[in-house]
Amino acid sequence: MQFSKIISCILLQLLAIGSAHSQNYPERPLRLIVPYTAGGTTDILVRLLQKPASELLNQQVVIENRAGGGSVIGTNAVAQAAPDGYTVLGTDLAILVNHSLMPKLPYDTLKDFRGVTMLARAPLMLLIHPSVPANTIEEFVILLKQNPGKYNFGSGGHGTSTHIAGEMFLRAANVKAEHIPFQGVTPAMNALLGGQVQFYFGGTTTALQHLQTGGLKALAITGDAVNTLVPTVPTFISRGIKGVEADSYWGIYVSAKTPDSVVSVLNKTFVTALRDPAVVKRAGELGLNLIGNSAREHDAQISSMINTWGVVIKSAGIKVD
Repeated sequence: MQFSKIISCILLQLLAIGSAHSQNYPERPLRLIVPYTAGGTTDILVRLLQKPASELLNQQVVIENRAGGGSVIGTNAVAQAAPDGYTVLGTDLAILVNHSLMPKLPYDTLKDFRGVTMLARAPLMLLIHPSVPANTIEEFVILLKQNPGKYNFGSGGHGTSTHIAGEMFLRAANVKAEHIPFQGVTPAMNALLGGQVQFYFGGTTTALQHLQTGGLKALAITGDAVNTLVPTVPTFISRGIKGVEADSYWGIYVSAKTPDSVVSVLNKTFVTALRDPAVVKRAGELGLNLIGNSAREHDAQISSMINTWGVVIKSAGIKVD
């Protein structure tokens, strides 16, 4: 009996110490892991936030690029880290897609992570080669229905957002086309420009110059609003094609056991950093729509989006070992 009282006292003291530490958070620099190499959109966005976030926290935010395994290596490093808010993940929608795409993940996205905030979203455009005899999304759908399997679409690889976006479109429009995977979005875009594939889902900024020179045609864009960078490109929804919910997303995540008080500090920090004028300006140039919602809203998005992408992945039979 006496022994159990001693144990109880020790546990209470440990809890008190942990609570005191979380109230004083942060007391040292933070490590923000990006599960990709430097230079990609995820890395660029996170580095835009590095300076204002460091100033707001009065602690240095140190960015660490840990690429590999389709973002799994870096993501797992955060899952395995102490849940104290000093190891944070900045990533794209791979964290949501991989849950359904990879059956042997070393972590459970829904159980091992919690959201801090959704940082931004960016639409994808259905781009076609100029040789394709269609100038509107309606004409293109008719063309695909008249020629099932004749046309093909490129992607940055099996299970990437550009692949799943294509599968979403085929499913929503009830048409057929062959998928041609490439080792990254750059070779996929080059294949489209060269006419090796007939269509591809790409970002606004990378496609803009080719649209202006006539090297590509854009038929429709994801999302629920016209994009200011390409105001003449209609949304899929406005043309009656529902279910192409293939926007790219970026967010901040921490271990699921991170205290609410710490998550609250991180949420306030990154939401405020998103309003920094330099961040807003550069994000607009990159075609990113900044979000900055609450941690609770982000958690709801995680569950919802995993289900949405999971349905497409399962129906298309997409698998990555």
